[in-house]
Amino acid sequence: MLTHFIFAMAISLASVAEHQTAQQTETQKELLHFATETQESHLHFASVWPGFWDEKTPFIVFNHEGQAVLFTKNEPIPGYQKLADNYYYYSERLPNLTDFPFHIHYPLPDHQIATTVRLNLDDESTDDHRETLLHEAFHGYQRTEFADLGRSEFLDPKYLDEASIRAMLQLQFALAKQAHESREIAHIHDWLTVRVALSKVIASEVASYLADVEHIEGTAQWVGIQGSFAEHYRDNIDSFFNHFPALFETTHALRTSAYVTGALLTDFVNDFSASDNNWRHAIEQGKTPYELALQLFSISTEEALERFNDVIAQYDFSDYMARAQATKSDQVTLADIEASYPYRLDITINVVMDDGRVELPMSFSGGDEGFHQLEVNLIFLPNAETLQLTMQGSVIDIRNAPVLADMRKVMEGEVTYSFWSQSPMTTMDALKNMKDLDLQFGQSIIQSPAGWTLGPTSTSEHLRITF
Repeated sequence: MLTHFIFAMAISLASVAEHQTAQQTETQKELLHFATETQESHLHFASVWPGFWDEKTPFIVFNHEGQAVLFTKNEPIPGYQKLADNYYYYSERLPNLTDFPFHIHYPLPDHQIATTVRLNLDDESTDDHRETLLHEAFHGYQRTEFADLGRSEFLDPKYLDEASIRAMLQLQFALAKQAHESREIAHIHDWLTVRVALSKVIASEVASYLADVEHIEGTAQWVGIQGSFAEHYRDNIDSFFNHFPALFETTHALRTSAYVTGALLTDFVNDFSASDNNWRHAIEQGKTPYELALQLFSISTEEALERFNDVIAQYDFSDYMARAQATKSDQVTLADIEASYPYRLDITINVVMDDGRVELPMSFSGGDEGFHQLEVNLIFLPNAETLQLTMQGSVIDIRNAPVLADMRKVMEGEVTYSFWSQSPMTTMDALKNMKDLDLQFGQSIIQSPAGWTLGPTSTSEHLRITF
């Protein structure tokens, strides 16, 4: 969940007859139980962030096999079995509902949209899955209700080459943990003092990146854990702090840390603000939790910089520096991939504009290596756990492989995906004999109906295909 990223989806619905039965299978009971428990908590969800969720908010819970239950008080997707009022079961996988752990803005009839979550109780508790549902649903809310300030959630990995920056990130994370555990004003001030110094005199790009991720992911994390775990939500923050290896050797690690520091800043703002402080509206209008915390706790730049040397001396910054110098930035680069993988496949897709928008039904999970942006709209995943795209009859489903998603020409109707492999994905002769493209390599699948073309400059080591 922490590394997931998803784009808007498109869907076509087939008309299938509905029916209802009084008997329920174990699968139906499990999915329905999660759905009804979730719906029964709608008043609590609404109180966490008013306007985000109400008693009519639709959602879908599904399993690995694609069986699903939809909650909606409006028109359901055709082909259902009605389990109870407003709860609809689907025995077959719904259109474009892949095995990705969640989907945001899944389209329903009558211009409804739903968030979906994949239920797997062997791996996580129902509360964990509900937290994912609320977290991702809040991202859908952010798309329509948060001011678009053009902020970036990406950082050039070169900034983490400096041991002093990694040491400062380790210190600020440790101070965040201390502030969370004690909730003392003095400890909160110490943490924010280091954050101000990071922003103003040490690494403004890193600090801006951290604040921007906290703004989007941190608030979603807070909504998710507040909604799902209720009065026990701070136990979730405890667990994150206690298990996160805060070495900051990659941008993925820094991004991941911002989920909890952003949630903590949001929690402090909520906890210490006066009842008439409409801080949620300020966040929706573009203020970051970090900016609101500075204002709430009266942290000025001048005072913070005056205190900074005393703070780092108090907390033995030299120890953090020694630890950082004993490690190094561990970011995998595109050059590393190109040098170590002998086989490459480029897939270029022609996308269609609709009212000035491009619908790109792509979702991906970066896995342990995460993802970062080399240029605007050029996203690199050193080892994508999953990348899925389904459109116009074509399917791309990549598992555990390096991926480069080049969307720099998306407004011109062109997107190119590059994939790497240690072994041949196919051969030139095999491609020339294919009518419908059907590639299977490792755990990955690429399929496209007739109409795809093999680029004239293709070689067995570097294939170029256009859909």
